[in-house]
This record gives sequence, C-alpha cells and structure tokens, in this order.
Amino acid sequence: MLDLKTPALEDLPLFRNICEKFGTMGCDFNPVNIFLWRNRYNIKICFYDGFLMLSYFRDGKPWGYCFPMGDGDPSNAVAEIFRDAKQRDAKPVFAMLTEAQCQKLCDITGYEFSFEELTGDEDYIYTNYDLTLLPGQKYHGKRNHINKFNRTYPKWSYKAISRDNFNDVLEIERKWCEAREIDMYSNEEYKAIKEALDNYEKLKIHGGLLYVENQPVAMTMGSSIDIKTFDVIFEKALTEFDGSYAKINNEFAKTLIGFEFINREEDMGIESLRKSKLSYHPVVILKRFLGVPNDRD
Repeated sequence: MLDLKTPALEDLPLFRNICEKFGTMGCDFNPVNIFLWRNRYNIKICFYDGFLMLSYFRDGKPWGYCFPMGDGDPSNAVAEIFRDAKQRDAKPVFAMLTEAQCQKLCDITGYEFSFEELTGDEDYIYTNYDLTLLPGQKYHGKRNHINKFNRTYPKWSYKAISRDNFNDVLEIERKWCEAREIDMYSNEEYKAIKEALDNYEKLKIHGGLLYVENQPVAMTMGSSIDIKTFDVIFEKALTEFDGSYAKINNEFAKTLIGFEFINREEDMGIESLRKSKLSYHPVVILKRFLGVPNDRD
C-alpha cells in the first residue's frame, strides 16, 4: 500500500525537483498549490520509485489518483496505483488527466477507460509577451481599459508584496468577501491566502499590490510551476475601481521576467470568468479529464 500522507512544507524541495523534470504546465501540479489546498481537497501524497504520487480522498478513501509525476517510465507507478486502490477497497479512478495522459494510461495498462471531460477545470495559459505588451488589434480593448484606469486614477501605484504590506493583501480579501456577503474566516480561499503569507519566503511566492491614492485596491500572488511557467494562484480586485483587474494583471505580468508562459488557472465553470479568461486569448487551454477503467470480464 502506498504510504500516502498530507503534504508538508518540508516536501516542497523534492516537489520542485520533480516538477522541473516532469515539465507540466498544469496548476494542479504546482507544489505550492498542492500544499495550500491540501486540506480543501483532502490531498495525500507520497514518493514512489522516483515519482510523486498524488490522490484526492473522500470518506477515508481515494476517489481519484493523479497520473504519476516524474522522470522516466511511469508503468510501475501506475501499476502500484491499481494495487493501492484494491488494497483500500477503492476503484482506480484517475483525476485531472491531460489528453496526452489519457492516451498514455491506456497504452501502459492495456485497459479501456471511460474518460469524462472536467468542464471548469481547464487551465488558461498565456504567453508572458501577450499579457505584458497586450499587442495588436485583439488587445485593443484591454489597452483602452488600462488607459482609462490611468486617467481616472492618476495617483495609482504598484508595489511588490512583502512583509511590510501583508495587511493590505488581507484588507483587499476582507472587502472582497464583504461585498459578496462571504464569511471571510470560514472561507477556504482566505485560509489559503493567510497561509501563503505566513510562509511567503519558504513557499517562494511572488506577488503584487495595486494602490489608488495609497489605498490597496487589487492584489495578486503566485509561484513558478517550472522554469518556463508561472502560476497565478490568487487575484482579487475591488470592482468599484473600474479596470483594477486589467491593471493588476498587466502590472504583475511585467514583473515575471524570465517566464515564457503564465497560467491563470481554471474558470470553475463560471461563465463570466470563462469569458474574461478567453478575452485574453490563451495560447493553451489545458483540458482535464476523469478516467474510469471499464469493468472487464
């Protein structure tokens, strides 16, 4: 049986080493995401035969295993997942698969699977060049929106997140929750943001704050998935400041020097969010699938 456990801070260096070799662009294999959302999604992990094994638990059993993450032939690791599921009296269901992993899973096992697309779990991935420069006619509206923000709020400023302004990050989250009548302290996202700030340096998080006349109006934070791709994990703006989302997005992208791609994560099935993410013209929409092995005689 796999020695699955809740991810801990001390696991992150090994996470990162495996991530860089694996070459994924998906936010679900961002080590910081795995750590911050471990309780929300009841994530368990272990290391087996050089691979990171990750599973989502429900009612004391794994309901979904991720494709083994590592460098080399994953055949033994996939076989171990089937053995682990059997020992736990669970079905070897695979979650958050990419299209390529769906095919690889069939090739490795020789089984037939039923695959279901997980609508709302697609990652929207952009080039840093596009989000920084907003070039050409297709970004004309975005540039106009930012220019309007600059004219309306000429005393705006942007600052990198540091321990000196952690309270400003939480102030934006508080106001965002209040505007939606959400109890901030029971909100899982608030808990993740607070933990991200508490471990800011250890998690190697990078973020920024947007101010209007010294009032914090937008914040964003994230971390690298690998040397090419940066993952924007959190982004919040006070919508009474028109254009604040477009502005923080653009200003933050300018700071991500050296990264070729920016993953702005999923739309969670929210139509307005999907429309917004598509309006920035992603170069990759990374689809996700649930894979269930068909019963065999």
